Amino acid sequence: MKTSFIAFVTAAVIAASAAGQEIERRATWSVPLAADVKAKVDDYAAAKQADEATRLKIAAVWPDEAAPASGAELLERVGTSLSVLEPKARMVVDFCQNPRTRVDLPKFEILVDESVPPLVRNNLKLFYGRWLAQNGLMDESLEQLKGLNPADVVDPASLLFHQALAHHNLLEKEPCLSAVAKLMENEELLPRRYSQLARLMEADMKPLKPDTLDEIARLMSDVGRRLDLARAGKRVRDEEESIVAKLEKLIEEKEKQQQQQQQ
Repeated sequence: MKTSFIAFVTAAVIAASAAGQEIERRATWSVPLAADVKAKVDDYAAAKQADEATRLKIAAVWPDEAAPASGAELLERVGTSLSVLEPKARMVVDFCQNPRTRVDLPKFEILVDESVPPLVRNNLKLFYGRWLAQNGLMDESLEQLKGLNPADVVDPASLLFHQALAHHNLLEKEPCLSAVAKLMENEELLPRRYSQLARLMEADMKPLKPDTLDEIARLMSDVGRRLDLARAGKRVRDEEESIVAKLEKLIEEKEKQQQQQQQ
């Protein structure tokens, strides 16, 4: 009896340890605390020598910084706070409040200025990259989001989701699956639409193989998307040439198979 009890306790300890290690291994990112983000915003306001009226406007954006907030809420609060503090940040945030109505896109200096604090530059890049993805501009979205890690922004879920979404639309299989896997590490923290679409992207990309009719159809769809966005540049021409080459290769393979069968 005593031996059985000891064995049971030992097994329970081992199982708990394994579960703890699994959680630790999976949780490579988390949503920052609202109080910590607000403290960084306050530090930036102090560096900008914000007056009392400006500080009160920012305080109104953070009614209860001790209460837990989602990453999306934090990103909106940071964007609004930065709009109050920095005119160049306001240009980015205001632009992203409306749907796309023009072919050309503005150049926001604040997004490429290395002297701008990471809190400002990284979260504005996410803000803008998210808007670009929502408006079908996947190349431009990925350009803003590439190089950003979950720890660089206040809404890591949106970062990983839109990175995965851009890679998916651009038929970049491995980067897409990698972003989805990292996103799903904290599935319980995700908005429902993120987790559902992430699983769909994963199921869609896993069986994708090069030089198949499936890949060719996706390439043709991507060409159509680019043309709809008036993006008829070198990328489109390269994709069109790739489609023709892949089709010719498939036809040759089918002809060889038929010849072998006849023989």
